[in-house]
Amino acid sequence: MLVGVVIRPARPADVPGIITLFTAVAEERDSIGTEPGFDVAQRQSGILKSIEEAASCVLVAVLEGVVVGNLGIQVQHRQTMGSLGMMVSRERRGQGIGGRMLDDSLRWARESGLHKVDLGVWPHNAAAIALYRSRGFTIEGRFRRHYRRANGELWDVITMGLVLDTQSPGSSYPDAENL
Repeated sequence: MLVGVVIRPARPADVPGIITLFTAVAEERDSIGTEPGFDVAQRQSGILKSIEEAASCVLVAVLEGVVVGNLGIQVQHRQTMGSLGMMVSRERRGQGIGGRMLDDSLRWARESGLHKVDLGVWPHNAAAIALYRSRGFTIEGRFRRHYRRANGELWDVITMGLVLDTQSPGSSYPDAENL
């Protein structure tokens, strides 16, 4: 684990650092859905809105004053389900930062009463899939040829989920679990 990294809720002053990280990860073209050329002003506005919403979780990992990680859970569906997105700078991956952000965000999700957290991940991102599995996420499906990349390729995405509420009843319709 990397010493000196602080995981904390994002603040409006973190938006430029998050954008810098987002730009660097987008330029990799293999880690997140966004690629270079995205609308920076629109992204800044969206991040700021998420930070200011009480019903969302936005975390940053900061090392020596630099944002090296970002995680967000956007709450949806009657305010009880959240969709997670995360990124860590390439040079800081594999050092426990993603796991620490994930643990903090799942604590927030439980305390906020979410019944489930879901996410999408590229099939080639074995490290991320392993991290999510280590925290209890399971693969729920695969959207085939789902994202068109700038180079014209169509990439699959794996959907994963973590059910936090295992006590409430499931669907009352027959065969709902056997589709």
